[in-house]
Amino acid sequence: MKRIRITLLSVLTTLLCVSCSNYLDIKPYGRTIPKTAEEFSALLHEQLNNIDAGTDSYIIGNASQWLTWDAQCGDDFETCLTTTGGRSLGVYVGTIISNSSQNYYNNLYQSIRNCNIVLNEMEESNTTEANTIRATAHGMRGVCYYQLLRLFCTVPQTGNLNNQQGIPLVMTFDMEERPTRSTMQEAIDLIEDDFRKAISYHSSKSIYRFTEDVIKGYQARLYFWTKQWDKALPIVQELLNKYPLLKGAAYEKMMTTAYDLAGNQLIKSYRAADTSGENALSSANTLLQYRPVSQRFLSLFTEEEKTTDIRYRLWVNNKRMAKKTFFCGMRSAEFKLIEAECYYHLGKQDKALQSINELRAHRIDNYSNLTESNLPALSEKERITTDTNGNALTPLMGLILNERRKELFLEGDRFFELKRNGSPEFWTAYNGQKYTTQKFMYTFPIPAHDILLVDGLEQNEGYTEISY
Repeated sequence: MKRIRITLLSVLTTLLCVSCSNYLDIKPYGRTIPKTAEEFSALLHEQLNNIDAGTDSYIIGNASQWLTWDAQCGDDFETCLTTTGGRSLGVYVGTIISNSSQNYYNNLYQSIRNCNIVLNEMEESNTTEANTIRATAHGMRGVCYYQLLRLFCTVPQTGNLNNQQGIPLVMTFDMEERPTRSTMQEAIDLIEDDFRKAISYHSSKSIYRFTEDVIKGYQARLYFWTKQWDKALPIVQELLNKYPLLKGAAYEKMMTTAYDLAGNQLIKSYRAADTSGENALSSANTLLQYRPVSQRFLSLFTEEEKTTDIRYRLWVNNKRMAKKTFFCGMRSAEFKLIEAECYYHLGKQDKALQSINELRAHRIDNYSNLTESNLPALSEKERITTDTNGNALTPLMGLILNERRKELFLEGDRFFELKRNGSPEFWTAYNGQKYTTQKFMYTFPIPAHDILLVDGLEQNEGYTEISY
């Protein structure tokens, strides 16, 4: 197996000048520890403000990050056809691994540090403000660990979670603690516990963004990622009852609203974007025009659907350029897709097909339901050939995945769908060179300086060599 070299610059300087994993340091040296709930809330508002401004790439995500996941790491765009103006776009996932994967690790743990300060040091309790802040801290910490789980751990294997590598779990103020990796089951248990505690406060203050419903959405995402279908299903159905699907003009208005929370969206970036944020969003749209949408994605729509499916009209133009308004957040169509897949894996194929038909009926004019006898054939162009359990795709499972790909186009989902469903290897050509996404690359490396400085911290497969 080909190995990726993790470059470590000036190791000696690192050893002499900083504590290992200084982003885990949570004692605020030279500062006064907050006392009131209002003072503690400032630790969270920094992250919340970044989300609202659109500068957060790690907790919720932003347009720049979606360019990374969808236009660089996935297969919805044609890298080999990138024109001159798009040279700053990355080529494949290896570009991130080599240049910036440690940023995800460091920044997510920095957010976890702030949440830990709130949860361990805030003494005020049983007031509305304190309860809301605790709910937000539990929710945000759970989301950060969920993102770390998706990025730095392999895909969960049902029945083997106690043998799979998790992530370091940082829960205390002890700066000298150097945690090694948990098991995946321990990591999942912690995230689940954080979400349950956040939900128990029934927070509804939208200014803190991570309300009870938003956390339930992340709870469903966790269960979906970890294949706990029976737990995910009732949550998404509860949310769908509260945030029903939209169609036609209402759907179009929601999906073309850049800044305000609209329709059945639960949380999103850019809600308080200033001129800088608006310019960043505009720049991302401009940059995306230099890399056309792949024919593999466009072929998901039949010739008839190219005129009847509202998504085709809203997502791309006749020059194969993406024109979809960036959406970075969570909306209820995702819950419908989770519902369909949960039904499928629970052996209720008839209900899975019904769920997909309900979604398609909200997107396609004059829609006639598909039946088991007229499901579309599997495409030979599709890179996903097995489902998340390693079974060969059936026409129904292929339909569910195709609808997810169409609905969540340019929403930061495709790379993780590839990872979740077999982590297929594929290559792309660019500037006369061939770049191959290998199976192990779907799981990012633990930063090299942590491996060197934390005794017993194990690296992920495929990242065994360190270049000095």
